[in-house]
Amino acid sequence: MMERILFVGAHHDDLELGMGGSVKRWTSEGKKVFAAMLTNSQWIAPGGQVFRDPECVVTECERSAALLGFEAVHLNLSDANNIRFADAHVTRILDLISAWEIDTLVTIWEHDAHPAHRATNAIAMATTRKVRNVLTVRLSWNAVPEAWKPNFFVDVTETLEYRIAALQCYRSEWERTGLLWEQYIRSTATLYGLESGCKFAEGFEVVKSRV
Repeated sequence: MMERILFVGAHHDDLELGMGGSVKRWTSEGKKVFAAMLTNSQWIAPGGQVFRDPECVVTECERSAALLGFEAVHLNLSDANNIRFADAHVTRILDLISAWEIDTLVTIWEHDAHPAHRATNAIAMATTRKVRNVLTVRLSWNAVPEAWKPNFFVDVTETLEYRIAALQCYRSEWERTGLLWEQYIRSTATLYGLESGCKFAEGFEVVKSRV
C-alpha cells in the first residue's frame, strides 16, 4: 500500500524530472506526496557564472507543487553540488518520515551519474529501516557502468503532460536544458509504456516492498 509518499531529492526539479506524472496521478487519487529537497539548488559554473537564485527556486518549486499537488520542504543543507552524507542529514529525514507517517520513500538511483544525486541516495537509504516501501528513480541520462533495471511502472498516460508543465515552472533551467529534458521524458515514458503495456509510463526500481 502506498498512501503517504516522500520523495528525497538533491535539487528542486528532481521530483518533476524523475516522477512528475506519477506524483500527479497519486495526488489525484487522494494519496499524500511530500518532497524534501536537500540543497538550495544554486551552483557555479567553471567560469564563475552563478546559476539559480535560491529564493527564486523556492517560488518556482511552490508553483510546481501547486500544479502536481505535493507538499515541499526546503532543507538547504548545502549548495547544489556539495551535499555529503552526514548523520545530521539522516536525522532530518527521519524526523520528516515520523511526522508525516511515511509508508513509501522514493529517492534517486544509487548509480546516477551526478555526485550529488548519489550522496542523496546514501542519505535517504539510511532512513528506510522502518519504511514499508522504498523505490528509486533515475534522473540523469548520462551513461554509467551499472545497468538501470526498472521493475515497477506507473501508468502516466493521463498525467505525462503535467510532468512537462511542472518542469517549465523552473524557468531558467527549462530555458537552459528543457529540450533535453523533454526528449528524455517523452522517450523513456514511451519505452516504459511499451514495457508495461500502456501508452506512457514512469519506471522505478524497487528496493523493497511489503504487502
